[in-house]
Amino acid sequence: MPMTLTFHESQYPDQVAMQCRQGLHARKLPGRLLYDSPAQAQRWLAYHQSYSPSRTEPELLVLYERSFQAAITALTGRPLHYVSLGCGGGNKDALFVRHALDHGGALHVSPTDTSAALVLETMLRLQAAVPAFGASPLVVDLTAEPDLDPWLAQQEADGARRVFGCFGIIPNFDYAALLSYLRRLMRPDDLLLISANLSPGPYGSVAAQRILPQYDNPLARAWFAGLLDNLGFTGADLRLAVQAQPLRDDGHIWRIQADAHVLRDVQLALYEESFDFREGEVLEVFFSNRFTPAALSRVLRDAGFDIRQTWVLDSQEEGIYLCRRS
Repeated sequence: MPMTLTFHESQYPDQVAMQCRQGLHARKLPGRLLYDSPAQAQRWLAYHQSYSPSRTEPELLVLYERSFQAAITALTGRPLHYVSLGCGGGNKDALFVRHALDHGGALHVSPTDTSAALVLETMLRLQAAVPAFGASPLVVDLTAEPDLDPWLAQQEADGARRVFGCFGIIPNFDYAALLSYLRRLMRPDDLLLISANLSPGPYGSVAAQRILPQYDNPLARAWFAGLLDNLGFTGADLRLAVQAQPLRDDGHIWRIQADAHVLRDVQLALYEESFDFREGEVLEVFFSNRFTPAALSRVLRDAGFDIRQTWVLDSQEEGIYLCRRS
């Protein structure tokens, strides 16, 4: 069946061009560019399939199911509006929707992502997994912090309660800015299910050494390199390096970062502008922040969230948090 996607103004070509120009000048590429094209979406899906704990550790899916049941039970008896922020491939969303439908009651689903290809992937997965349901897929850039409340209100039944699913994106954002935005987006009675990549120990521990290869492997490098190829770089222009670094003195928040080191002078022509890169310069391509479980709980509380329940994988490499605004 034909499918209709709504594009938020943050996804209009002039906005994408402006972000790309700003990123190239700052030598920090916008994260959205890693997912924008269908080819990049497929590279990410292949990488995610092989390295994401939700795909490689079956016990993590059990924790997601428990978190979904807790959120749905808390809102039983009211029309439910499930809003997926950064839906990716939609596996977790399909699991949530199946559990919600088992509980009965009205359900509306709004999958959102910066990648049209990934929103489409999620919608196809939902359609294959569950019977007919109401849906409003939206292509939107969350880094622009759009006011989505008026649009969401148009999609839902009167008196609907919202559950926001925010799975695996906090590591790739300015986490303080993202949490502040989420708090503004939520109404007092809304629920937030947020998951994050965690670190069993602080930076410099064995944990960091074990986690780094999840981001420095052939599939991850193909994903990073695909973006650089799209911009016009060649393999001879750059050398990719993936490394870890602390973000806090105590090491309880640290970062994995992929950088492209410029090997020779390069000039790119993009968006009616020329960009000169000199040998020795460094271009930030990707980052992923890691938190120890205690550090993320503190970050959430400091951002104004009341943590109702927590589910943490035995390896302490991923956690799910059910929150309300405090």
